[in-house]
Amino acid sequence: TVAVARRAERRLAPARGALATRVTELLTGTAELTVAGALPARITETRRADRLLTRIASRAATATALGDGLTALISGLTVTATALVGAQAVADGRLGGVTMAVVVLTPLAAFEAVLGMPLAVRYRHRVHRSAERVYEVLDAPEPVREPERPRPAPASPFPLAVRNLTARYAGQERAALAGLDLTLQQGRRVAVVGPSGSGKTTLAQVLLRFLDAETGTYTLGGVDAHAVDGDDVRRLVGLCAQDAHLFDSSVRENLLLAKKDATEAELRDALARARLLGWVDALPDGLDTLVGEHGARLSGGQRQRLALARALLADFPVLVLDEPAEHLDLATADALTADLLAATEGRTTLLITHRLAGLAAVDEVIVLDEGRVVQRGPYAELAALPGPLRRMVERETQTELLVGAR
Repeated sequence: TVAVARRAERRLAPARGALATRVTELLTGTAELTVAGALPARITETRRADRLLTRIASRAATATALGDGLTALISGLTVTATALVGAQAVADGRLGGVTMAVVVLTPLAAFEAVLGMPLAVRYRHRVHRSAERVYEVLDAPEPVREPERPRPAPASPFPLAVRNLTARYAGQERAALAGLDLTLQQGRRVAVVGPSGSGKTTLAQVLLRFLDAETGTYTLGGVDAHAVDGDDVRRLVGLCAQDAHLFDSSVRENLLLAKKDATEAELRDALARARLLGWVDALPDGLDTLVGEHGARLSGGQRQRLALARALLADFPVLVLDEPAEHLDLATADALTADLLAATEGRTTLLITHRLAGLAAVDEVIVLDEGRVVQRGPYAELAALPGPLRRMVERETQTELLVGAR
């Protein structure tokens, strides 16, 4: 049983995971797959994964069946042999009839102790494989080192200062950020732009203490952010991400995650600043309207505005907006950017974006390329000079013209 079960159980868990992934992708992406004409191919792949899992599970079941069958066979042969020997002993007068019955039934009782061993072997291998996957997670290096004795968080994070910051992801040769300097005073708004992979999101992860800097300093109000507990840092520096999660609950409950004791007036004020109050008031259930799993009942713009309203309700001293207009059409993206810049006026904000519309309203624009600052200054000044930002403006203008022509 051990020999047969070892290989089958080693392959069973990965095959089960592969099938679960295929089924989940099929159920959640049916609309996109249908539009792309890829649904039949994905269904075929799912069926292939199901057949593979069925074959492996059958082999695993064979191990148990083999063990149970051999146990029953050996047990039966032992009882038969005992009965034959006992009958001869009774015939010779060396054994009484009652004693013979006890002798014949003794093997049955003895084999009960090993009947569960074949199944136990299978579960032992299964648990061992599960433990290996758990230990892979537990033994993985921690992306952030929390201080053993955290310092108290400063009352105010200002100035938030980053000096000569370099950050690198595990296993990557090139630094995601290199030699970055940044200062955020109270009320100052800075936009960080650049192509994909330039280090924009990496900066957000460092500021939120989701990633440790390799070199350089990061201070909040003069206190080393790496000496403060990560949760305390995230109470001072908040995030509104492009993929901010919305729970399968009501608008109200999604907002209350940011401030559980918020009043009705505070909820409505946050929605108004995110330009979402009119839409909520027009709904039959208002704030108690269900948004669906991952906000499925909302449009992309409404999901991002609700996430923004939640971030505004939390009232973080420093707010990081990471690609809030990502995955939206140009008109919706520009409208959302304009609204969030209006909503964050007077608030310390770091806007990470690939869109340039509306950036004239921020105090400074930082242009990143391959993790390094290649340009920085007021938007109007950078857009007028030959350089990376001006080229980005020209490309964006051409894209808008093409979209408008269509």
